[in-house]
Amino acid sequence: MTIRPFATTLALTALTVLTACGSVSTSAQTPAAGDASAQSQYPMTITNCGTQYTIAKEPQRIVSLYPGQTEILLRLGLKDRIVAQAQEGRSKPDPELAKDFTSIHSLGAKTPPSKEILVAQQPDFVYSGSEYEFNTEQGFAGKDELVKAGATPYVATAGCRERRSAGTVEDAFTDLRTLGKVLGRTTEAAELEKKARADLAAVTGRIAGRPPVKTAQVFYEAGKLYAIGAAIEVDMLRLGGGQNVFAATEQRFADFYAAEVNAEVVLERNPEAFVFAVQDDAHQRQTVDYLNRTFASTPAVRDGKLVGVRNTTFAPGTLASIEGVAAIADGLHPKG
Repeated sequence: MTIRPFATTLALTALTVLTACGSVSTSAQTPAAGDASAQSQYPMTITNCGTQYTIAKEPQRIVSLYPGQTEILLRLGLKDRIVAQAQEGRSKPDPELAKDFTSIHSLGAKTPPSKEILVAQQPDFVYSGSEYEFNTEQGFAGKDELVKAGATPYVATAGCRERRSAGTVEDAFTDLRTLGKVLGRTTEAAELEKKARADLAAVTGRIAGRPPVKTAQVFYEAGKLYAIGAAIEVDMLRLGGGQNVFAATEQRFADFYAAEVNAEVVLERNPEAFVFAVQDDAHQRQTVDYLNRTFASTPAVRDGKLVGVRNTTFAPGTLASIEGVAAIADGLHPKG
């Protein structure tokens, strides 16, 4: 699982009225994969989660509200423009980027910043993995409030409310091209996409033809177990050679892509493997201990197929999802 205290997210979902999501696009034609010829032109208009925003000039003061977003911005070469980040404590950083993470000002390692704190950074572009970070009922800055303050809010395509349960890894490439266009990094975005697609193809090619492993995709937090039934998480599992024992059509996932479940539900599915997100080493140990104690009778525990994956990789709008697919594939279909 990814992003925020899970019980809070479930509660907010039940209270929030969904708005149109739509696809992300720019007013000028977005370059195809590998096409670095198109240049950013301002002003430009983008459509994000069903709302149009006009960007007058190339953003220079960017705030990232989740570590997955920070990673993709860093890989685009935008370190000097990231004035602040938030929730970086919810996942280990990529080792290659760990030093850069420590140099970026934090607005809160575990929670999104309040409206006042975020606006005080004077951002002109705010990138989030979901719409949760813009929930005014939680005291966060709303999208309209950010626009009035001179900032463009941008939610990862797979994180828009109506897209969240249907998000895919492919959506990250849509975000990458749009970020490249908006932030004046079209060449860098094209190069990153080419490499990421090659890395993904290498993973899926290695496991091609192997039968999918019957997997319970779960998240364990504060003594509670959540089943993941849809969204980018399940698409990553599919690409990594797994078949989720939970179906998106189940009533428990009617309003949200994840739901709390009791152990009996999981035991009935008798999974051959578990895939779960981990925030840090302690969280991984807690999750593994719980799964070993609770599901000792399953093939998953007997065969030791407990696959922990870095939390950030499950975040919408980050190329770290390719890393996540690789980790899942290695856990379900070991090399050799």
